[in-house]
Order: sequence, then structure tokens, then C-alpha cells
Amino acid sequence: MSPHLNPLATQAQEYPFARLVEIRQRREREGRKVLDFSVGDPREPTPAFLREVLKRSIPEVSSYPTVKGSRELRESIAGYLLRRFRLRVDPECHILPVNGTKEGIFTSQLALIDPKSTRRTVITFEPSYPVYARGAEYAGGIVHPIALRAEDMFRPDAATVPAELLRRTQIVWLNYPHNPTGAEAAPEIFERFATLAREHDFVLCSDECYSDLFFDRPPPSVLVPELAPDFKNLLAFHSCSKRSAMTGYRSGFIAGDPGLLEVLARFRPSVGVATPSFVQAMATAAWNDDAHAVEMAARYRRRRDIFLDLFHRKGWRHDGGNATFFLWWRVPEGFGHSARFAERLLDLDILVAPGSFIGVGGESHVRLALIATEDECAEAVRRLEHL
Repeated sequence: MSPHLNPLATQAQEYPFARLVEIRQRREREGRKVLDFSVGDPREPTPAFLREVLKRSIPEVSSYPTVKGSRELRESIAGYLLRRFRLRVDPECHILPVNGTKEGIFTSQLALIDPKSTRRTVITFEPSYPVYARGAEYAGGIVHPIALRAEDMFRPDAATVPAELLRRTQIVWLNYPHNPTGAEAAPEIFERFATLAREHDFVLCSDECYSDLFFDRPPPSVLVPELAPDFKNLLAFHSCSKRSAMTGYRSGFIAGDPGLLEVLARFRPSVGVATPSFVQAMATAAWNDDAHAVEMAARYRRRRDIFLDLFHRKGWRHDGGNATFFLWWRVPEGFGHSARFAERLLDLDILVAPGSFIGVGGESHVRLALIATEDECAEAVRRLEHL
């Protein structure tokens, strides 16, 4: 007899982006120069001043870190929220550090969802980051995806979500600026969903990890005290990964409803996900400094412009918005669906993510992540000139 395992673990499909990495590595072993725009993992050097802080902060004696993190870290996050969103928060009750948004998104749902309740639906808007759905499934939630449409600029309409569905909903996930399209949400979208969250008593979770990668107006946050005093039923997820090129250091935070954060603070010690003290020190320096984030966005803007110039000349379309380091490239006429077009680009040793990997509604697009160097972007453009 074999042990009875969680069927999600034994039946789960491979995380699709792992296949892209495998393809790249195989072609590189064959001696080919693959230009990889597939996975949203920045290859920028982590700013030197942050690495120096990390080195100075490694202790001689290692001790378990606390789940709530250092006071210095929470104060630096509060300062960032004030400068960036004009949010005044209490570092003691409105902020909880996590090991990056991916970990926070996945594990938080284990505490926020009662798998035995009739109210365990989790609404996602697709195409979307797959971890929202995977975390909900492992927590015993019932995922209800709703497709976003290009004609709506990949923004959800709160008025079209049935009240009957919301009455059995525990979590709604929003993600703006949006992965994979780069779309941005107007403040009114957050306001309407926040109102519904209080009316129907569900948790509105807003993944805002791309909030500092924008090329027009600064994107808003779901957290607006005037609309939801003490951020009732609202949680915003942020990360150093994209803003500070710190993906490998795994550091972020959740801000919002103090009652929900207290529940998560009681839950997280059981999972063992407290952020190491030296990473906390590094993150403290990162949230205290805005200049490096502005420079990071400027680098992505230059790469974006390289591709958008090509798109303009070739009559190709980026259907997304003016934020994140993603281009949501509509498959040109005659190239079939997203997976087939991605295979065609592989003939040029250019690796992108088929939109079908990222959920319903992605079949006619590929996602191009602007993570390569400017020289590599220019080389990709040269290869694409004769496509």
C-alpha cells in the first residue's frame, strides 16, 4: 500500500515556467545563444548599497527571527507607504513582513480560508499569476476564475460580479499593475471592490508588487483610509523583488486590516516563514531609499522603448498598459495561437511565455518580460526584423 498523499501534490501539473527554464538550458548546452524573455525574474545587479548592508548584518550568532520583524523594518515600510501612496499606517498593527509576495500569497490563504465552510470561493481574474489559484486550492478553497477582456483594458468590472457569487466568496484577488498585461487600475476600481468587500464580508487581496515599475502616472493602492477606515477587509501585498532586484532574497510585506494581520501573525510561526534578520536589515535599507527604484524603472523603460519602436514599425500590438516590465504581445496574424507563436520565436532562439500558460484569455498573446540587458533587447529586435 502507498501512503495517502494530498492529491494536489501528486496530480498537480508542473509549474509551467519551469519548463521554459529547462528549454533555455537545453538549447544553451547545444551552444546556442538564447535570449530569454520568459520568466519575470530580474537579472539586474542588486544595488551595491543593499548588498553591503546585508554583509554587515550577518550575525556571528544565528537566532530565530520573529514573525513580525524588526521595528526598524516596519518603520521603513511605513515611511515608504507614506511617500509613495500618502498612507499613514501604524508600524505596530498595519504591517507584517513576508518572504516575498509569492510566499505571502500562497501561505496566507491557508489561514484565511476555512476548507469546511460554504464560504470558501476565491475569485481570480485571468490571465493571472498562477499562485493565487494554487494557494487557494491547497487551502481547500474553490477557485472561480473570471476572464479579463482586452476591450476593457484588462480591468475587472465589479458591477458584473453576481451578488450570489460574492455571498459565498472568501477572497477576491486583484493585481494591478497587472501581470501579465501591464494594465493599470483606476482608483475607482479599487474603491468599488473595497465597497463590495465590506458589503459581502470577503477579503480583498491586492497584489501590488509592480507598483514602482510604471511609465506614466504612479499606480494607486487598494489601501485608502478615507474609503475603508483601518483598511477593513483589505490586504495589500508588496515585494522588494522587482523594485530592488532582490528576488533571491525573498522579502516583502503585507499591509492592511490589523485584525487579519493579527490572524496571519499567529499562523505564520507554525509555518516557519519568518524573514532572516540580515535580510530584514537589507529590506529596511531598500524601503528607505526611492532613488534606486526610480533608476530601476528607467532601465525597463529604455528596454520597453526598444521593442515598442519595433512593434510600431511592424504593425504589431502591445495590448497591455504602461506599467510592469511585461509586454503583452498580441500574436501577429498568421502565426496561430500563443504556444505555436512561442515555438516559432524559439526558432530564433528567443524565449517568451505563451499567454496560455498564464490562464484563460491568454491564448492570443505571448508575454515578453523585459529582463534581458539593453544589448540583448537590441539583438532580439535584430532577429525579429525579418519575422
